[in-house]
Amino acid sequence: MKFFKGLIVFLCWILVWWIVIKYNPSNIVKNISTVTIKNNSLWYYQDKYERFELVDAILQDDYYYPENINNWLMIQDAVKAYVDAIDDPYTVYMDAEENSGFMNELEWEDHFEWIWAVVSKKDYYVLIEEVIKNAPAYKAWIKPLDRIIKIDNDYIQDWTLDEAVKHMRWPAWTKVEITLERDSWDDTEVLKIEVIRDTIDIPSVSSEILNVWEKKIWYVEISTIWEETEKLFKLSIKELMDEWIEWIILDLRWNWGGYLDIWVEIASHFVPKWQLVVSAKYRWYSDTNYYSKWYWDLEWIKTVVLVDWLTASAGEIIALALQEQVWATLLWTTTFWKWSIQTIYPFQDWDSIKYTVWARYPPSEIGINGIWVSPDVIVEFDAEAYINDDIDNQLEEAKNLFN
Repeated sequence: MKFFKGLIVFLCWILVWWIVIKYNPSNIVKNISTVTIKNNSLWYYQDKYERFELVDAILQDDYYYPENINNWLMIQDAVKAYVDAIDDPYTVYMDAEENSGFMNELEWEDHFEWIWAVVSKKDYYVLIEEVIKNAPAYKAWIKPLDRIIKIDNDYIQDWTLDEAVKHMRWPAWTKVEITLERDSWDDTEVLKIEVIRDTIDIPSVSSEILNVWEKKIWYVEISTIWEETEKLFKLSIKELMDEWIEWIILDLRWNWGGYLDIWVEIASHFVPKWQLVVSAKYRWYSDTNYYSKWYWDLEWIKTVVLVDWLTASAGEIIALALQEQVWATLLWTTTFWKWSIQTIYPFQDWDSIKYTVWARYPPSEIGINGIWVSPDVIVEFDAEAYINDDIDNQLEEAKNLFN
């Protein structure tokens, strides 16, 4: 009898233990993933969204303040965090307000009174994606990939992108103080920068004829590559028809990028017919090659290309295409090495995801991960001479190449 009583007590304890484990949310075991290591990678034998569903079920059933549960807002924030975990500065999920603000920055309108930079909101900061050359942010030495954390001493962690932009878009000639984080080679520094807002009209192409060492040099600066850039570039070329140009200085410093079809058009003025300008490599689709359309106007003129560590994307492709296909001379320092391109997928509720969809390769197909465009002539920029005496020592060095 004692044996049977003991057995019954033991079985009762087993039953109680099983009930506690089965129904206590903090001790759920039946849904825990089985993880094994194979070929140095993790293989998960479960639905990868199961943890999210379990957490949601726990909160919906047991959370003490159900009125605090905003399902849509929680899902939206979760998706943002999910995308940010990729750790790609150019891939971001934007809510409707952020998406609208970002699209406004891409429209290149010239009536905004602000600092002139393309920005997006990520986590606790606003990311500087592009700085327009010769604009207020540029003059204040704000750089791409800087992270704005405070505007006029106000932390912006809980602000939307639209709120941040509005605070930077007050009347022209007023000042805004921006606190930002900037990564250096071995550290992250926090900087306070004062920017004077302005309303300006910045052409994407500007040019002039320089007389250097009894030679006529065409100096052309391309600050950005938007829809109107190719038309402006052609108009500048037409003005050269009555001039006997012996050299070209093409200034692509601080050129952060632009539209693919436009920079293939620009390269086509220099690169011979059917020569490769750039190739696009996708994850799933076949590679796409873009060849010169050959406009037969600048191909035979010797060219010097000015680049710097903020020459990125389209600027890098043009520089490499000219260096590799027509032996142009590259002058200054290594470039930014932004070799990816992004697209935007809009959702019906006006949210969107901007994500990296393909990588670009120059004609030589050098690697894209951490590979800079290497200049032929290295000249460090003298910022003090530029600020105090308006002397561009890199441009002066480019002129000396014609001696």
